[in-house]
Amino acid sequence: MTGFITRQNILCSLLTALLVLGVMSPVSWAADTKNEDQAKKKEETPLTRLDQATDLMTKDLNENQLLQFRAIEQTYRTIRAVEDVQMSVGKAVSSCSEANPDIADDMTGRLRSWKDALRPTMKSARKKLDKMILLQGFTQPSSVRKYLKMFDEAVDYRDAGIKAIPVTEKESCLKLKKNMDQTEKSLNSLLNETLGLDEPINTSDS
Repeated sequence: MTGFITRQNILCSLLTALLVLGVMSPVSWAADTKNEDQAKKKEETPLTRLDQATDLMTKDLNENQLLQFRAIEQTYRTIRAVEDVQMSVGKAVSSCSEANPDIADDMTGRLRSWKDALRPTMKSARKKLDKMILLQGFTQPSSVRKYLKMFDEAVDYRDAGIKAIPVTEKESCLKLKKNMDQTEKSLNSLLNETLGLDEPINTSDS
């Protein structure tokens, strides 16, 4: 598990390299959703509902089942993180292209090839997540999917309070393009390692 966390931290650093322009907030892939403002502690929100659902789902799990739950949770967080970055970079490229027509073709072409390069890995990640959900031994697959939907709702709730800043300065736009150049191969490789896409799924209850 330590190796997974280390790889995930490196992955987050790579994603952060794509976010140096402030095109998205890192809260959507934060590792913990429990540290909320004390003033909101008693208010029922998607965040508090997620906390309650997490406690309910994990309270009676044995060690192996808890590892299965955490593996699914962390895999989903990682997938969601990359998807959020892709969406935010796409918005940044759109604002860059609108403000700088002379680099619009280069920016949109680079974004297209960057997404194309990641698509097979993300497809494999989704397939593995589906298998993990089907093969886990602590609850019904539908309950896991419902939980992950609650995670999405919690993320969307947190992100709703954050104002996006359009990227328009040419220098920043070119820096974003350079970051896509630098992270395409490394992000693919690290996703494979972090999610263990080439490894069998362990669901043993022993």
